[in-house]
Amino acid sequence: MLGIAGCIGKPDSAADGNTTDDAPDDETTTQPAAIPADANCEVCNMVAADYPAWNTQLTHDTGNDAYCCSPGCLAAYVAEPPRFGGPDAPIDTAWVTEYGTESFIRASKAFFVRVTNPDHVADVMMKNPMPFATREAAIAFTESFDGYDEDDLLRFSDFDMALATFYRGKFFEGDENHSSGGNESIVEPTSTA
Repeated sequence: MLGIAGCIGKPDSAADGNTTDDAPDDETTTQPAAIPADANCEVCNMVAADYPAWNTQLTHDTGNDAYCCSPGCLAAYVAEPPRFGGPDAPIDTAWVTEYGTESFIRASKAFFVRVTNPDHVADVMMKNPMPFATREAAIAFTESFDGYDEDDLLRFSDFDMALATFYRGKFFEGDENHSSGGNESIVEPTSTA
């Protein structure tokens, strides 16, 4: 089997007709592939491969692959794929780079910390939900900063428009259906009175 770009597909079934995977029925077993050197982030257009400590990838059930430079851009893409040139189709499998490892983990298995302060982690795009392979690692991260606790843990199923606009609100500007949700890139006028 040859994987050109993106996630490599489902393994062949065993000779007896039983599949060799143990994934839930709603998610195909795949392996992440190397991010193509020329693949731009679907959201911000940065070269995704330039950020191995942060990049992500996914495959829609149509077979379309998408690459992002960071988990925050993934959150924006997942909330509304057609806005970023993706198909209006379910996501089959997504992979994120585990914080501090440069190793891909399945997004559906990851525990994310909703980082709200861009000074807490020196990452690409100022702030991102930090992915961890285990709940324990995510909790340990929250304990290393004042202001975070277990309420800041997210799962991939929590990625929605509110999270997308929190992390990448500037990509939804001018859209009356979505607000920035506190994205620091949005400057609100202040009153001097």
